[in-house]
Amino acid sequence: MIELRHLQYFRTLAETLHFGRAAERLHISQPPLSRQIALLEEELGVKLFDRSRRRVELTEAGQRFYLDTGTVFAAFEQAKRNALAAARGAAGALSVGFMMSTAYSITPAITRRYAALFPQVNLKLTETLPLDLAQDITSGNKDVAIMYRPQDCTGLETVTLYREEMTLVLPPGHRLAEQTVVEPRELAGETFIIVPRRIAPALHDMICNYCLQHGVTPNIGLEINMQQTIVNLVGEGLGVAMVPRSMRNMRLASTSFRPLREAPVIEVVAVWKADNHNPCIATFVETALQAGEQATREDEAQRGSEQ
Repeated sequence: MIELRHLQYFRTLAETLHFGRAAERLHISQPPLSRQIALLEEELGVKLFDRSRRRVELTEAGQRFYLDTGTVFAAFEQAKRNALAAARGAAGALSVGFMMSTAYSITPAITRRYAALFPQVNLKLTETLPLDLAQDITSGNKDVAIMYRPQDCTGLETVTLYREEMTLVLPPGHRLAEQTVVEPRELAGETFIIVPRRIAPALHDMICNYCLQHGVTPNIGLEINMQQTIVNLVGEGLGVAMVPRSMRNMRLASTSFRPLREAPVIEVVAVWKADNHNPCIATFVETALQAGEQATREDEAQRGSEQ
């Protein structure tokens, strides 16, 4: 059976055309080299070298074999590079789930940055409800999730990517639309459009607790799964809502956004299963953290310009 070392012996002899020099370069003695070349020719069924006492020359078959084995060694070197890249998380496949609301904040920036840095990774992104994201990670259907922090993190790893204040979204002509900053007690009597607790418990509880802490019992009129749908329904005059600040990027003309006094802050985290050993997870999380830091700096600059 032909092994890679036999091809290396052949190529070294083909390049030196001298058994002694080839053996010296290969760090073996000349007789074993001669035997291995003879065995290679026997295995191939062709003569690769014309030998005489004075010189060694490649046959026509040998010249062709030299060209083709160059492709073999180039492919082998590429295979080594690919294996190293995969071990370092720079190549492979990665399945990522994300909440739709993060499409207005950091998911696009993370995706662009990761695709640019790691083009050899087959990155698959899927929009998923927060309720399903943690289950997808636990079951192995997804490698990483970009979401609000799950209530039960048993067996999971999490890292905070981004923090953003909640903001009030109002319908056209609302009495609070002229306020520079809305006091939470002014929300008494308003009808709220809110995400159901079973879909996003962290977000639902944050909104309700904020109201209760300031003496307001929220009157929940509609429970809607998606943040962008909530903003649209506010624009239709069906109530008010507290949403992540990045939802302003919808730029919906029929709504207005107003900051809240002592606004609560929601965290977006990366979540993955602790025993998932896909090396691409580490490179993705590192890239996501960098994107989150950049987004935070941009937010701070924007808030500074608005003041």
